[in-house]
Amino acid sequence: MINDVAKNAEPPLRPEDLEMLERAHHAVCVFKRLEPNSAQASENAKLLINLFQSGIRNRHQLVAMLTGKKFP
Repeated sequence: MINDVAKNAEPPLRPEDLEMLERAHHAVCVFKRLEPNSAQASENAKLLINLFQSGIRNRHQLVAMLTGKKFP
């Protein structure tokens, strides 16, 4: 899902960034019990990319921001 959403990202995301975002997206989907290809999961993928491009680079912090889980 992240790869599909990230195709239009400017500037393009590096492979290691995409990998981290994919792990974060998976964690969010599991926490929220979302199908990975659902419309809500797609919106979460967009949010993750936007937050990442805004400067939030920590996977745990990204997941916490989308799930409400406490960030360590």
